[in-house]
Amino acid sequence: MAKVKEKKKKIAGKNQLSGFLDVITPSVINFQPKQLNYGDRFQRVLVITDYPQRVGEAWLSRIANIPGVVTSMHTEPIDPYDLVNEIRVSMGELGAKIENMGNPVSRERAQDQYDDAKAILKKIDREQQKVMLMTVVLLVSAEDLDELNTRCRRVESMLAAAGLRARTPMFLQEEGLRTVGPWGMMENRIKDIGARNMPAESVAAGFPFVYSGLNDGEGILLGTDKGGGIILCDFWTRRESRTNSNLTVIGRPGVGKSTAVKKILRGEYGRGTKIIIIDPEDEYGDLARNMDGDAIDCGGSQESRINPLQIRDVPLDDKDEKEKLYEEVEGNNSGPLAYHFQFLRTFFKLYLGNISRRDMSLLEVALEALYNSKGINWATNPQDIPNEQYPTLKDLYFILLDLSKENVEELTKKWGDLSNVSLTGANSKDWLDLSILLRSAAVGADSFLWSGPTTINPKSDFVVLNIKNLLEANDEIRRAQFYNVLGWAWNEVSKNRKEKVLLGVDECYLLIDPEVPETIKFLRNTSKRIRKYEGGLMVITQDLVDFLDPAVKRYGQALLNNPVYKILLGQGEKDIEALEKLMTLSEREIHTLSEGNRGEALFIAGNRRMHLKIDISPEELIMFGEAGGR
Repeated sequence: MAKVKEKKKKIAGKNQLSGFLDVITPSVINFQPKQLNYGDRFQRVLVITDYPQRVGEAWLSRIANIPGVVTSMHTEPIDPYDLVNEIRVSMGELGAKIENMGNPVSRERAQDQYDDAKAILKKIDREQQKVMLMTVVLLVSAEDLDELNTRCRRVESMLAAAGLRARTPMFLQEEGLRTVGPWGMMENRIKDIGARNMPAESVAAGFPFVYSGLNDGEGILLGTDKGGGIILCDFWTRRESRTNSNLTVIGRPGVGKSTAVKKILRGEYGRGTKIIIIDPEDEYGDLARNMDGDAIDCGGSQESRINPLQIRDVPLDDKDEKEKLYEEVEGNNSGPLAYHFQFLRTFFKLYLGNISRRDMSLLEVALEALYNSKGINWATNPQDIPNEQYPTLKDLYFILLDLSKENVEELTKKWGDLSNVSLTGANSKDWLDLSILLRSAAVGADSFLWSGPTTINPKSDFVVLNIKNLLEANDEIRRAQFYNVLGWAWNEVSKNRKEKVLLGVDECYLLIDPEVPETIKFLRNTSKRIRKYEGGLMVITQDLVDFLDPAVKRYGQALLNNPVYKILLGQGEKDIEALEKLMTLSEREIHTLSEGNRGEALFIAGNRRMHLKIDISPEELIMFGEAGGR
């Protein structure tokens, strides 16, 4: 009975192996004098027959990395005695030629050959270097015969440029296929054509298995480098010079910036990363919908309002930060509300423009009174407060109006006991002027953005925050809402320190206001602190010079320098000059940036730099949608 079971297992194993062989076996192999048909592909075997007198490092790598070319190297050690004798005889012949030749060119060539032979003899005889018999066989593949001929001519041309020569072994394509395959076979007739004696160091220098590109073993397959090596990047890896997951993407319009970003967002979402991206031009809505995500209109929709007065977490300054965004808060006035007040200072500066310090101080007094009326003080935990309980800009407007009436009884009746809030130092006109400044945001033309409780409520982990409807609005409104949305996004990042979140900020230059550098400070702090929350910040922009405006340069430069990863696509002349000041660029890197070929970039990962050719599949293009170019 045991024997029957064992026999059944063997039969089952044979069936499984047979099925595998059926998959990998071509439907036909047809050998012809100069080529062969392997299934539906046309192939040709070439054998290298001549080598240059001198070779450099990895001298075969250029050929081996051509698409559609398989390189097979066969080496075996031999007794150097016969080779030493041959070299000595050859040196004698060359010495005689040098003495007797009258042509200076021929004499110089013979002298070079004599010097080379002498150097080889020294390596073998004195340095005891091993001698190898090496045969190099190439298999060139193509979809049709014309393409095969074209590819073979290209290979032969590249070989000639390197001082090598190959020939097609006529009527030996079958032997050539057996030799080039991964079976360790060396057909004697192929060996007779291509085997050459070579010092071991020359053989070693020819090994074509040169590693290029970047391969983290997992991550996103961004594309390939100049040498054809893959660039497979795990943005979350931590080793050596790769200390954070931040990414900067810079490129002028039309060079593939949006496509590169979409590839990364889609890949990271597929790996389980939560995606939040601020989208000023509605470029990522199609991608979000195709990923069953949320494309949210933050440009005025009542279903996606973000109340700026709702307390949120903020990215605090590092202890060693010289240019701090937030003042240190201690004592009774410390807590989330105190830091949110500092967030609101920037928000109101952006919206109201040149608001005076006195008016800002009075506005904060009114805000303090307003929060008190809602039962919110410096010690309140914001997580205990529902969205509907927070004050709104409409409430702020009306409390300013009531303060301007200077009727304490009516004020107390409507807003509660405000005795712990200092309301002195202002007159009726001061409060009225402030209410006029805020009227548009509270009950006027801009109230659609902010006047009400927070209603935004994404249902997925792929969230696009679209503010395209504000592109035609004035700078104050657009920047204030951009900043408000960024604050909400940071709050989402900081909710769970163990959740990987990628926060993207597209068209980042729109947020920069030299008059209010706090916005770029906020991004700088986000860039530094997001690493502690298992997150990454992706800054996407086309105008690098905006970050280097003298008013914000010290913050903008830190924001550009901090990311470990950078994708630098085609740049304008001024941007290249700015980049050269930030980082030392080689002539080749400058050429890549100035040429600006679509989908080609300088990719930086820590201390490694490489030319990146971004590969996009047809399936990815469908997922990306039409917006933002393709």
